[in-house]
Amino acid sequence: MKMVHSELSGEIISESAAFTEWIIESPKDFSEYLHELYCQYEKDEGRFVLSQRDKILELSKYLEIIVNPFTVEINSRKILNKLYIKLEKVSKEEQMYEETLKLTAYIHEYLMQLEQQTNYILSFDDNLEIPALLKAVGIKHEEMEDDFFERIIRYVKIAVEVLSTKVFVFVNIRSYLTDEQIQELIKEIRYQEAKILFMESQERACLEGGMRYIIDRDGCEIY
Repeated sequence: MKMVHSELSGEIISESAAFTEWIIESPKDFSEYLHELYCQYEKDEGRFVLSQRDKILELSKYLEIIVNPFTVEINSRKILNKLYIKLEKVSKEEQMYEETLKLTAYIHEYLMQLEQQTNYILSFDDNLEIPALLKAVGIKHEEMEDDFFERIIRYVKIAVEVLSTKVFVFVNIRSYLTDEQIQELIKEIRYQEAKILFMESQERACLEGGMRYIIDRDGCEIY
């Protein structure tokens, strides 16, 4: 997995490094690169290229950007929609298929009995959609964490499992977490076999096990 930018000479994410500290000292350059990356994340045009084994990947499908660590949402619409699709697939597998048929038959029978208790002549779709049912009953990930760092760790696990995320981009996260927490975050994401990009606006103590890519205030690249 690697990521490059057409206007930069170095790799922003490298196959050989678990994470990158991308330090951009100029506020103007920092905001421009972040804005461009976010636009591509939102399926707009841009000059970032994410690839794996020479196959170009869509940023919107495999990359997650965390700008504010206090607002990570494990039950975002994006995550829940993917969760419903995955649960629907499970409902059709051998272990659950018979139970799913029973549930469908029961709901149909219930609706017909409900109709008989009224003066209405009703119709309904015979094809019960499991995602619609899951949404109707409010299926979601249980929120158990009070500490925002614990929520970040859980968000990472869910994003990899549900969204198939391959790259996490954290913006100025070192302003919020201790070095020990950063190392724990790196350990967890490496365990999930994903890559990390720390976008930072100022240089801090170097983290072990990754690479550092600096764009100084004059636009010079140091890596």
